Amino acid sequence: WQQIEPEKGKYQWGAVDTFLTQMQPGDQALFAIFSSSLWATKKASVTLPPTPAKSMDDYYDFIFSLVKHCEGKIKYWQNDCEPNNPVYWGGTVDEFISELKVFYKAVKDADPSAKVVIGGYDGLFNPPGMFEYPTQKAGLAFFEKAIKEASDYFDIFDLRLYADPYTIPGRVDYFKEKLAATGKDIPIICTEYNGPAFFEFQQNMKYVAIVQNWSASVASGDTTLYNSLKNPLAAMYDTIQSLAPQTQMFMMGCSRALNDKYYRMQTRDIVMRNILALSAGVQKTWYWDLYHETNDTLDLMTLMYGKNKLMDFNNGKLSKQYPQVEAFKKLVKYFPDIKSVRRIIIPGKENLYYFEESEKNGTKTFVAWERRDSFSGEDSPATAYTLTWQFKGAKATDLFGKDIPAEVKDGKLQISLSLTPVFIKVNN
Repeated sequence: WQQIEPEKGKYQWGAVDTFLTQMQPGDQALFAIFSSSLWATKKASVTLPPTPAKSMDDYYDFIFSLVKHCEGKIKYWQNDCEPNNPVYWGGTVDEFISELKVFYKAVKDADPSAKVVIGGYDGLFNPPGMFEYPTQKAGLAFFEKAIKEASDYFDIFDLRLYADPYTIPGRVDYFKEKLAATGKDIPIICTEYNGPAFFEFQQNMKYVAIVQNWSASVASGDTTLYNSLKNPLAAMYDTIQSLAPQTQMFMMGCSRALNDKYYRMQTRDIVMRNILALSAGVQKTWYWDLYHETNDTLDLMTLMYGKNKLMDFNNGKLSKQYPQVEAFKKLVKYFPDIKSVRRIIIPGKENLYYFEESEKNGTKTFVAWERRDSFSGEDSPATAYTLTWQFKGAKATDLFGKDIPAEVKDGKLQISLSLTPVFIKVNN
């Protein structure tokens, strides 16, 4: 809010217009609007934490004016993000629901064809019977209440898909059930994901307190606590060579071998996470993030997300592409016009992840990999599999461009699989 309307009724459209001019025909974009302002919200803030508007009339006018200014070019509009986390929402769930209702009305009044996406859930929970995150109960309760009481005020549910990718189907199913209970057909999208993340590795759990202190400092505005966070991060860099490799690989200046290994891990993860999400019924995904400033190595966000960026800037323009960009190129190459993705489960082969992708023109492509430890799994040899195959032939290529032998005989496909996803094209 502050960025676009720094003073009541005075708008600065520079960032919005720059974004709009970059859009190409056919692009679909989403704007997530943080309720953060130095003049209009209950707690003055440039960005974090967002808080409820002092005046809902002012909030309505702001959202209406913004949507109207975009002239229908932005299809998706989202009110804040991860409001279950006090870093990203400084109000109550009831205040979030009240502001969502105003947001919905303003968007629809300005552009009836636009879609409202409820502020995204961070998705940090596990299906029943698994490890429970410390914030899991509160996060689920927040969104279950929002879904129940405000289902008339959003068109799409946003479930972020960080953490263990193999729990994605269970997490999506959980919210499919909650959304279905509203009696409405509310699709699910994912506006943020990446991985493997820092805390997906047990070796890094000792650093949880740093994140907890960061969250507390941002939520409370305690700059003294925030600045003190540089001390443990500086200590980590001072002793980097003695740290676990699963820690080092997230740090700037780690060895070339660990750096390259992490990029391979990310490249695999992008494909795996998207395939798992699409097969679970998620309709669209947005990756976090395109660019991340990494000059300050003692910034916690640099440690957490610095190596997730896809590109770098050079003289104000996006320039260098990082290796994981290739994952998106391969997904577009092999799945240019997806109709559906479904997992083929083979009894007794629980670690085999085998999917059939159908194109809108009727063609099919398959993708498969073997579930392994994301860090050490690439060190073991491939495993031989025999799969039912109803086509005359097959051509298999892994994510990194290596041809994989694929022999078809008597209705069976003989292929060896590892941690790296393999794309299998049908030869008739």
